[in-house]
Amino acid sequence: AASVLFQTPLLRYFTATGCIDVSAKQITKALSEGFSIGIVVDGIAGIFRNNHDDEVVAIRDRKGLAKLALRTGTPLVAAYSVGNTEVFRAGFDQWGCMEWLSRKLQASLFFLWGRWYLPIPMRKNVALLFGKPIHVQKMAAEDIKQSDVDALHAKLLESMREIFDQHKDHLGIGYK
Repeated sequence: AASVLFQTPLLRYFTATGCIDVSAKQITKALSEGFSIGIVVDGIAGIFRNNHDDEVVAIRDRKGLAKLALRTGTPLVAAYSVGNTEVFRAGFDQWGCMEWLSRKLQASLFFLWGRWYLPIPMRKNVALLFGKPIHVQKMAAEDIKQSDVDALHAKLLESMREIFDQHKDHLGIGYK
């Protein structure tokens, strides 16, 4: 979860559900304790690139996960949640002011609505797809080259593309 979540009254109770801060330090600590970690890697960018006509994942330039996996030797499993863009509508300004402010505050600021313009999800199917594990050789931080990060990141993107393309027709979104 975003760091700001743990500093916000009421929202900080999400920590009781097992959420941890998304910092590399906290993720590394949880991995060393034997936990599996699930991360929504597109974060704020994913919200503001969201639309109902396309499936968009905003991680092309976000390579921190690949670097962390190389540093810890943790396998990556691509996961793709199909249908999220149909469950809620997100509203934000066309000039990018809300995105800019969200990045500064490290918290997403946008309007969200579902059924009857309330925060009640619309009745749509959501499917979570998983790829095959991408095994990663642990490397010392000083030995990691940008080419290593780029190669692992490319494998992750390709795995996400494969699972999406493999299942999109079955899920009724073959046009995307």
